[in-house]
Amino acid sequence: MGNEEMKKAVLEWFKAKSAGGKTKWYLKDVVKAMEEKGYAKRDVQKVVTECITEGSLMYWSSGSSTMLVLPENFPKSVT
Repeated sequence: MGNEEMKKAVLEWFKAKSAGGKTKWYLKDVVKAMEEKGYAKRDVQKVVTECITEGSLMYWSSGSSTMLVLPENFPKSVT
């Protein structure tokens, strides 16, 4: 399974899950969902890192927890 196919699967998972109201996910949630589809943990982690580098995913931090979010769901600062 190629990286592009896995990226597509990860982004589709985020879009489907984000439609339900919850927009922020832990890396372990993404890995678990992708492992159920037959992808290896390390490969999923690499693809998520590539998505962050490309800007198709972003990190969000509450200060104590770091989660992943689609850029369109990233909370806007109120300044």
